[in-house]
Amino acid sequence: MFDKLKNGLGRLRDRWQSQSRIKKVSLSLALISVFVVIGIVYYMNTRIQYGVLFTDLSDADAGTVTKELKSENIPYKLTDDGKTIMIDQSKVDQTRIDLAVDNKLPNSSTGFELFDSTNVMTTDEDRKVMYQRAVTGELERAIESLNEVEKAKVMLVTPKQSVFDDDGKEKKAKASVVLTLKGSGITDSAVQGIVALTAGAVENLSPQNVKVVDSNGQLLSGNSSDDNQMSNYSTKYMGIQKAYEKMLEDKINKLLRPIYGTNKLRVSVNLDLNFDSIERKMVTYNNPKIRSENVQTTGNGQATQNTQTGEANNNASNVTGSSSSSDNGSYSRSVNNELDTQTTKIISAPGSIKRMTSSVVVNGDLSQNDQNQIKTLVSSAIGFDQGRGDAINVQGIDFVKHRKSTNDNTKSKKKKSNLWLYVGAGAGALLLIGSIIGTILIIRKRRQNNEDEYYEDADVTQPTTPQDEENLEEQSEKKSAEDKKALELAAKRERAQKDKDEKAKEYADKHPEEVADLLKAWMKEK
Repeated sequence: MFDKLKNGLGRLRDRWQSQSRIKKVSLSLALISVFVVIGIVYYMNTRIQYGVLFTDLSDADAGTVTKELKSENIPYKLTDDGKTIMIDQSKVDQTRIDLAVDNKLPNSSTGFELFDSTNVMTTDEDRKVMYQRAVTGELERAIESLNEVEKAKVMLVTPKQSVFDDDGKEKKAKASVVLTLKGSGITDSAVQGIVALTAGAVENLSPQNVKVVDSNGQLLSGNSSDDNQMSNYSTKYMGIQKAYEKMLEDKINKLLRPIYGTNKLRVSVNLDLNFDSIERKMVTYNNPKIRSENVQTTGNGQATQNTQTGEANNNASNVTGSSSSSDNGSYSRSVNNELDTQTTKIISAPGSIKRMTSSVVVNGDLSQNDQNQIKTLVSSAIGFDQGRGDAINVQGIDFVKHRKSTNDNTKSKKKKSNLWLYVGAGAGALLLIGSIIGTILIIRKRRQNNEDEYYEDADVTQPTTPQDEENLEEQSEKKSAEDKKALELAAKRERAQKDKDEKAKEYADKHPEEVADLLKAWMKEK
């Protein structure tokens, strides 16, 4: 067996030595190529294609995840200074699911699933702490679901309520929210939504006790001072006033523009609005009727009544009369009247007009009749009320005409000079191209002349036969024909170039601005 192997190797060695050098090199290169291809295929099939498992991890979260990966014998790779963990691309989804089942995801807030692991040994105090943690986790999840928020941290302060408190007041809860934003900022409406969400999820927590800050420490909400509230109110009411004024101005413009034109009319309306909300209550009493009557008499005499029968007296009125005899006596009568009562409650909504002034300026002179007509039209369009002190001013004044300043003139002059400069540069470039073409044609002509002289010299020095003379005559005729064609072609090119130059000059004279823009583009490309 060993001898056969040795003989086989010997024959291979002899065959290899008998080959030429070129064959040896080619066979070696082919063998190396086969091994390289096999190695590349093996590497591509066995290498690990890493995919991103988690990014932007803190040190604690990265340590927790890598510890879990080590326990599961999953190869991983850390990048971005340990903030990004990468594993096999085919295992990314399954690994995330396994970590979520074991509640080991990074930055994962625990919600009400805390109560899934409670037992009978859990005390009431533990349950309170677990409930607060659960609410905090649910709030963090809800806030992180917003498009503008990347991470959220919620801290709650819920004071203990006791029946033995001296003041008897219920203590208020407080909350602080720290936001890590995805972009450069967050809208005020989103911040107010976070405040409302937090206040609604916690008992005894008012929006004024919720503070929201970003990761830079900038306060986003929680400032409920009276100055800010007044600023918000003033901004709101100023917007209402501006919108109202614009509506009235549009009415006037729509009415007068067809008469005087768009650019010959200017309108301004100023409103003084009352944003106070007033509530009035009025009580009216009508149709008095006797509800009850009480009459008392003493003594032997007969008392007289001062009021007439059926007359309605004031409520609980006493009428006393005296006897007509010498005996002492008294008479007393008490009457209670029934009154119809009507209560009226009036609430004046904010935004009523206290005073309105309008100004209309028309380009040109206006007669007094025209001014009166404009005032009549405007007053009917905007609801003019002279009792409020409203006023309408109409004037006819010549508008200022726009004139070009000296700077504009100098700029236009510079532009024109630059334009002619570009035109001259273009013409020079065309002449340069024409001269280059002419130089090339001259060089070709000289070469042809030199070749003709060479053949002439050759004819003189060498003896010629009749057949050679015929060949020379044919060659000379061919050359003359070719030279003639070359000259005609050169003449055509020169004429075409002249025509192009003339057309270019004419186009530059007629359209200097376009030529200047074209030259600018060429210069930029170069």
